[in-house]
Amino acid sequence: MTDVFQALAAPQSRRIIEELAGEPKTKAALIKSTKLTDASVVKHMNILLAAKLVKVEKKGRTETYSLNRVGFTEAAKWFGKVGSANLGARADDLAETLAEFGNNLKSWLEKKLDIELDLDSEKAGKEIGKKLSEAKQSAKKAAKQVKVKGKTKKS
Repeated sequence: MTDVFQALAAPQSRRIIEELAGEPKTKAALIKSTKLTDASVVKHMNILLAAKLVKVEKKGRTETYSLNRVGFTEAAKWFGKVGSANLGARADDLAETLAEFGNNLKSWLEKKLDIELDLDSEKAGKEIGKKLSEAKQSAKKAAKQVKVKGKTKKS
């Protein structure tokens, strides 16, 4: 099987995918809409078929090409895995930024209102961190469900 990302590396392949996202098309319709040569469409179509990004349905002498969810599911699983791993670091960065914003807001309000606010920024930061951790766990569960669904469809 051709790697999905290698198949999508060529701009011509991506153009074909974009055309098929609208509706299934024959080779002649793809040549017309993409303005690629016959040889180029055949070449990129073979790569996309091998990567399972496109499928072909034959009716008599007519071949109609459409998107194939199998290849896109593989790519989505990879993005889910990488995305959930990156979420933790981004959540930590966001918590720090929010804590800094909270401290700045508290200082500004105290100056503007000439009062002292009894706000425990450490406690607020912990609450924000807890919520972000819950969001991270939820994202991990969702990524695992995508993996499980992808595996059961192959079986």
